[in-house]
Amino acid sequence: MISDLQPTSEARADRGLLIVGHGTEEERGRDEFARLVRKVARQAPHMLVEGCFLELASPDIAAGCAQLYEQGARDVTVVPLLLFSAGHAKRDIPEQVAAAQARLPGFNIRQAECLNCAAPLVELSALRYRQALATRAEVSSEKSLLLFVGRGSKDAEANAEMRRFAQLRQEQTPVGGVEVCFLAMAQPALAESLAAIAELRWVRIVVQPHLLFAGKLADRIAMQVAEAAKSQQDKDFVLVEPLGAEDLLVQAVLLRAGAVHGAAV
Repeated sequence: MISDLQPTSEARADRGLLIVGHGTEEERGRDEFARLVRKVARQAPHMLVEGCFLELASPDIAAGCAQLYEQGARDVTVVPLLLFSAGHAKRDIPEQVAAAQARLPGFNIRQAECLNCAAPLVELSALRYRQALATRAEVSSEKSLLLFVGRGSKDAEANAEMRRFAQLRQEQTPVGGVEVCFLAMAQPALAESLAAIAELRWVRIVVQPHLLFAGKLADRIAMQVAEAAKSQQDKDFVLVEPLGAEDLLVQAVLLRAGAVHGAAV
């Protein structure tokens, strides 16, 4: 049981929220996810809240549904803790949720949309950007490039949503230019973008991984940025931290859950 919390006396006994993370073999990523689930539970004491994973970690979706069912939840909202909607949100999670629902009589489940461009997530991304620059020497925004790094997907809609997110971010943190690249499955690749920057006029390159939590993907980005900084010493490279289990991410989760219910949760 990830949340490890009991419902308060104000809780509606049959209402539940299941947060589905992608899953990771890394303990630090699982710990951040568990911290987020606990924070959501504290912000929504009127609901039974549990967390589970799609793959690579336990509990899985079937176990998460069973935990809520055993606690008395019958009206459950599933929120995929995924940045964009691709195969996992469109196919894998619905299939596993349907299989779990079929085994639990009277169990009603509705799936919310992914985080996508939820306003609190855009705000959190901008906050991380400002935090990364807080102790750096001032450089004109016109001379700064924001390089967003997405995980990447074979789903064209997910990659397009990543680019829309970058546009929304530029409105909050104006810079001279914004580019989007990916770690895998989509173009341009991070390595190609970092190499191309060498020929451009930018003084500062702010590299922002669009990732929820720390882990192997964030480490891969950090290594490539460090290599680029060594070979392009005339430019100031700044690496931004992943989003993390912050209050604004909690707000984004509750916003998605509330959209399913037609009201704030």
